[in-house]
Amino acid sequence: MLDIDLIEILTLLLALLGVWQYLNRNDEFPLLLILFFYLTGIARYNAVMSGTSRWAYVAYAYNIFEMNEELAIEALNYFFLGTAVFTITYIIASSRRPQVATIDTPELLSEFLKKRQLPIIILYVIFLIVNTLANRVLSESTSGFSMGLGYAFLFKLAIGGLIILFFMLFKNLPKEKIVQKIVFLVLMVSAAVSSYSPRERFQFLSWMVALIFVIVGKRNIISKSIIYAVGGTAIIIMFMIAGNMRHDFLRNLSFEQQIEYAQYRMQLAEDQNMLDGFMMVLQVYPQHLDYTCGMEHLEILLRPIPRTLWPDKPVGGYANKLGLNEGMYGNTTVGISQSIYGSFYGEGGVFGVILLSIIYGIMFNWLFNTTLKYSSDIRLILHGIIFASTIPILRGGDLPGIVAFIGMSFWPVFGFVWMYRRWMKKRKQNRISME
Repeated sequence: MLDIDLIEILTLLLALLGVWQYLNRNDEFPLLLILFFYLTGIARYNAVMSGTSRWAYVAYAYNIFEMNEELAIEALNYFFLGTAVFTITYIIASSRRPQVATIDTPELLSEFLKKRQLPIIILYVIFLIVNTLANRVLSESTSGFSMGLGYAFLFKLAIGGLIILFFMLFKNLPKEKIVQKIVFLVLMVSAAVSSYSPRERFQFLSWMVALIFVIVGKRNIISKSIIYAVGGTAIIIMFMIAGNMRHDFLRNLSFEQQIEYAQYRMQLAEDQNMLDGFMMVLQVYPQHLDYTCGMEHLEILLRPIPRTLWPDKPVGGYANKLGLNEGMYGNTTVGISQSIYGSFYGEGGVFGVILLSIIYGIMFNWLFNTTLKYSSDIRLILHGIIFASTIPILRGGDLPGIVAFIGMSFWPVFGFVWMYRRWMKKRKQNRISME
């Protein structure tokens, strides 16, 4: 096993490779992977070892976990292994990024948006009505989730996708359409405010990150770096303050006090406890459970099936499988996110970490390649959504739930892009028939 000093040196070398990718290929994705590992792996380890913080503890029905430095180093090694393989695979795959003929133009997108202003507003109104009704049904139903209504609870996440659509309309409408621009700006701000709360802070994080890519656009490296630094700092501060608001005794603090407490929590690195979750996974597989051998990823497809149709559907997550959550207050389930690499380990041990990190590196390169066919803001929006979705995926935990979170957050944008492509295809066919 590598010691912490060697891991830090190798992480620095990996970061330099990420900087090279950013400066030479205008690609910031590897830096996200490396920064995530540093903040949730190395920084977390150092915070505990220095005595600033302590390992996470969950009051499960019974305890099978022993948290110590030796186990932390083992988890950190596998954490770094997954990060390095994922990063290097992605960089190698992206070096062969194809030259793709674009299928649209900024002018085409503007023309389409002009015709979709009213439908998007109507969609927002329908969303507000349906979301209110869904919340009422779920609040009155004690068996909503068992009846397959769990995804109705996630319906409210669509506000993130609607905010992105409002911004697209605001940005692409001509300057002389001042009234319409103000309308969509107001709708965007009101929707953004409604999405900012302690429980929805990851939803807030996702659409904010996606919007930054649209704002950055095709600026040069220096301008991009400045916007990323300023915007990223602002997002982190707002995210941390939302985290503070989970505690009633912190809600009445001033803005300056909120920032100070957020900085204190950053030093503790308690919200970055993915290393702790990885340490727990190492004590579950294969001692208490067999490796899942791909079943956690297959569960992404099986999760939407309601238990009324499949009463014997297996429960998800090792804590539920081992009965660790039995007797928890309010029948809640608790767990510490183990990072995506912890999920990889649960799928197949060290071999699972290596194999799935390679697959994910290739998959994310393919996802980014799919955005190249657009020359309008659609490319930036899809790029931003992929980048933003990577954050909860890297955080790990309930993988099917994370995929559901992403899909339910951005389905308005995906639907918009689908309609846009259909409109372009029909427009092209009409032109051919006229000729």
